[in-house]
Amino acid sequence: MGHEEIDNDKDISGMNLLLKQTVIAMVVLLVTGLAAGARAEHTTVFKIGEDVTVEEGGRVNHVLTINGQITVNGTVEGNVIAVGNSVVLSRKALVKGNVVVLGGVLVKGRGADVQGSITEINSSNISEVITRVLSDEWEGWSWVFAIFSLTIFFSVLIIAVLIVLLIPKSIRTIAAAVQEETMKITLWGLLGMVLVVPLAILLTVSVIGIVLIPLEMILVVCAGLLGFIAVSQLLGHHLYRLCKRPDQHILRETFWGLVVLWIVGWLPYIGWMIKVLALMMGLGAVIYTRFGTHTPRRPAPNIAV
Repeated sequence: MGHEEIDNDKDISGMNLLLKQTVIAMVVLLVTGLAAGARAEHTTVFKIGEDVTVEEGGRVNHVLTINGQITVNGTVEGNVIAVGNSVVLSRKALVKGNVVVLGGVLVKGRGADVQGSITEINSSNISEVITRVLSDEWEGWSWVFAIFSLTIFFSVLIIAVLIVLLIPKSIRTIAAAVQEETMKITLWGLLGMVLVVPLAILLTVSVIGIVLIPLEMILVVCAGLLGFIAVSQLLGHHLYRLCKRPDQHILRETFWGLVVLWIVGWLPYIGWMIKVLALMMGLGAVIYTRFGTHTPRRPAPNIAV
């Protein structure tokens, strides 16, 4: 019992720093698109939907997988991060940084050495994590926001799955507008966000307008959510192209786009701005394409005869 309490205290005290380190490491890997082989020395390994094995005697800097298992038989100089799958540390494994397992389990051999912190969050212990966080004072409040962020993420993910399955054509139309008319739809989005409050104030002038205020809010939320999902799909599409795996299903592209935006949102100072920009661009594209039902045609170029 004493050893478990010491381990729990150590995990909780290092959660804030660990969260920042984990997010920054994941974002750097996603942006750079590194996908080196696990047998190469002094490399950073990043895989999507694939397992990674660090062989015995091998040495890498960091290992990050999304929906892929990590097996370590050698040495990892930095962090080991698995999102949506598990981490296996053999008895000869050496991890000099942190081990983070989100949505999977950690299997640790008797002789495995982890010099940093270990964080394991999955369906079996999420309630315990929440209880520990809420029982702490200010030190744990950042994790309250992290759990709140996760809740929002999974809620948006469920809605995104339904929308993408029901109206995939509209999502692609909105995403295409974001890519082809970036400046124009950004201005439309900025205009839409600026006019939300003045329009609500104008509606309060009349009795009928007051009744319409909830309708306005519903339309704005739906438009923003639809646009944000379309931007996520576009981001996921480019992410797969970066990894040289084009022509993926729209649902898969949307999922990984949402994951990237959620991770980027944790970046200090600029994370929230990137999310707001994505929301603004999505809103503008929804307005510009009339909720994805209209594909604006570009004027034909003038050809001199």
